This record gives sequence, C-alpha cells and structure tokens, in this order.
Amino acid sequence: MSKRISASDAKNNFGGVLEEIAVSGRVDILKHGRLVAVMLSPRLLESLESAGAVVEQDRRWGKKHMIPPESARAARMLSAPGGFDDD
Repeated sequence: MSKRISASDAKNNFGGVLEEIAVSGRVDILKHGRLVAVMLSPRLLESLESAGAVVEQDRRWGKKHMIPPESARAARMLSAPGGFDDD
C-alpha cells in the first residue's frame, strides 16, 4: 500500500517524502483530493519495467497527461515574450 500525502505536504517536507519512498517504494501525491503525481523508488520502477508494466511509450508527455508542458506554458503567458528592442 502506498502512502498518500497532499501536494503542500510534499512541497514542505520533500526530504521526508524521499525517506518514505526509500522505505515504501511509492508515495501518491494528492491535490484537492485528486491524485496528481506518483513518486517511485528506482528499485520499484526497475521492477515495473522488467515486468513490462512500464514501457518507454508511457513516459512521453501527452500520452497520459491532460496537456503537454509546452501547451501549458503557452496558456500561462498573456503575450508572447519579445526581445528587448521590441516597441
């Protein structure tokens, strides 16, 4: 069973989260009660990869995430950044 913690607890106690991952192998991170991230130990990740549960295709952005990072960054920008000489 993995431990579940809030995103703010993960941020405020990152060292403790790393220790928990070393012990249990997995920590689920929740934001507003919704699972937003899973942190795995290298040992657990390797065992999942060797079992065929994780393949390289699953690691690409956009496959399992809501939006790719480049789209998220573009959505946060009010206007595209220009050079210093733009008027």
